[in-house]
Amino acid sequence: MSSVFQRQDMYDSVVVDREQDVVLTTGQLYGLQVRREVDRSFKPVIPFAPHLFGSGKTRFVKSYLELLKSMGERALIGPENISDYEKDRRRSFLDKLHETILLYVDLTDLEPTNPFEEKRNLKWAVHYLLFKSACLKSGQGQPDPDECYNVLQLRTTVLVKRIREVLNMRSNQFLLVAFDEVGVLDESYGDFDFETTQDGKVFPYNDFVGIIRGLCKEDNVFFIVVGKSEGLSIHNYAASVFRVELTFIPLSPLEKHSIIEHLEKSSSFMFTGSPKVSQILCHQHFSTSELAELLLELTGGVPGLLVKAINYLLHCKLSQDHLLLSKESFWMIMNDSIATNYCVDPLLPRLSSLSKTRQRLLKMLTLLALYHIRFELGELVHLSSTFDVFLFDLVTDMCFYRRLIVDENHQERYEVLIPKLLIGYIEQSVNNDRLEWLLLQTLKSQPVEFFYESKCRVFEGLIATMFYLHFCYHPTDSLMFSTLGQLSSVWNEMNLKFSSESTAYYMKSIHYTRSTSEIERKTFGINDWKEIVEEMLEFEKIYIPFEPTSRSPDILFKLHRSTSGQNLIVGIACKGRWSSNGIRWNEIVDEACKFLQPVHDQVVTVHPTLHCMLIIMSTKLSTSVATDLNHSSHCYSFGDRIAGVFTIPLNCELMILSESDVENFIGKDIFVEFKECFQVYG
Repeated sequence: MSSVFQRQDMYDSVVVDREQDVVLTTGQLYGLQVRREVDRSFKPVIPFAPHLFGSGKTRFVKSYLELLKSMGERALIGPENISDYEKDRRRSFLDKLHETILLYVDLTDLEPTNPFEEKRNLKWAVHYLLFKSACLKSGQGQPDPDECYNVLQLRTTVLVKRIREVLNMRSNQFLLVAFDEVGVLDESYGDFDFETTQDGKVFPYNDFVGIIRGLCKEDNVFFIVVGKSEGLSIHNYAASVFRVELTFIPLSPLEKHSIIEHLEKSSSFMFTGSPKVSQILCHQHFSTSELAELLLELTGGVPGLLVKAINYLLHCKLSQDHLLLSKESFWMIMNDSIATNYCVDPLLPRLSSLSKTRQRLLKMLTLLALYHIRFELGELVHLSSTFDVFLFDLVTDMCFYRRLIVDENHQERYEVLIPKLLIGYIEQSVNNDRLEWLLLQTLKSQPVEFFYESKCRVFEGLIATMFYLHFCYHPTDSLMFSTLGQLSSVWNEMNLKFSSESTAYYMKSIHYTRSTSEIERKTFGINDWKEIVEEMLEFEKIYIPFEPTSRSPDILFKLHRSTSGQNLIVGIACKGRWSSNGIRWNEIVDEACKFLQPVHDQVVTVHPTLHCMLIIMSTKLSTSVATDLNHSSHCYSFGDRIAGVFTIPLNCELMILSESDVENFIGKDIFVEFKECFQVYG
């Protein structure tokens, strides 16, 4: 890669949408001060951001004080009802915080340091790095380690006093230390003598947290710790062993409105007059909103990836002044390997070397990302019979990202985010795993308006994906398709081979009436089946309603006959989802009434070459249904009565698949692999 693509300074990027992170961080710093004033044996509280490259960790800590000042009192005094005395106390704290000196400490510079007797002592290395960082910040140059040791002697009080002197600080002035790149401790096992547990294990982060705990006892000193690490494991151990409270700073990816703000506020000094980025890249026929949508779709809103993508676009514009961006040219530029390699360069070594264990976990995380399945902070993933890992930490370890979601009840949960920029590199690591490939393709194909809003559930998504897998690759030797063909002559006459690889699409949801609100484009009414069939159900596409709906099947697609104009509208109702009782006859009848009857009345009656089929796919049938079907799949055709209350209309069929046929269709290995996930999330 040429040096020009390694530039990080094509524009002055403005930090946006970090108000909630500032509020959280400021609240924790205030909490530390209050605890310190009340009880000298207090439990320290430290803001902690254990995130992957590009999350905005470094930019946040370096710009925190600036962001704090721009927010004013909102950073610590919110809408909650507090006394006038408490408000005055917080204002006083904010006033002092505005005069704070920030000492940024890059832990990649942490190394064993003389004198010899302390060379492998982590505490001395941290103390020396703190003092060295202060000296370099003040312009004094790097201090001599031996002289420092003779003066400091591992005494925190002396260390803090000397730092204040070097930085020309008042004794009561706040000092905020920001430790960055804490993840380097993962690679420091051979450099320092760490404390050893009774079973002979060492945990570098625990030693580091213990050092910070000692420093927190000094007056008017505060800490922020950021960097890729096993955040939740460190958090729990710090709380139980060192009585240190690490509070996560979310640093969630940006959404569209924040990307627009970033484009409109950031300027590029590489262009005459330092115009705003939006003025450089956008024009009359390509708005800032359109560019923001494309950048969101490409980067997932991850700040580091976003900045790199913008840098690359600015480079292209600088080298080709006549370039006018459009949706087509944007993707042509950003899909080029030079652009993608540049954007994800820090992640390439990790992405290209997935271990077998991590490959096995890839399906689960792709599934969580694709269907926006939320998980709680403490959820565990079982890697083996003797080893579990926190899902929170696994997301970072796999080079993916998290989004914090706070619901209306103020419950905090997380979503997995896999930016589209990464998908091509992940594909190279999955070998011949067609299911994982298709999951990734589906994730990559999501239109931006659904990027954060998918309501599709796991079972529906997996069934839709499996149908595509069969349509695109092996329809002729599919046991499921053979079973459907044996049950239905209509299915047997259809062309079951898709001409090109494709993925799942979202369609408007179907409700009792078409919505007249701003989301009208996302809804159909129950009397709109003619429009649905003619406009939405195109050949070789499988549709999933955008929102959960009780008025249509979970999956819809259309097949056609090769030798005639006959078409088959297929709806699939995914039922059961591991419930102990299974699907009952009344539920099957309800599914038939809401699909077969209206499609027949509105569409089939005026299109004699059109047939309609409903397939019931359940992981669990009720005892009565399974017994009545003799534990086999069954097809009901025109004139057959279901449960004595519903008659199959003309040119319509209802198929109920046995549990064993559903399991075989999904694949027993996949079925077992995801069963636990379905039980929790489905």
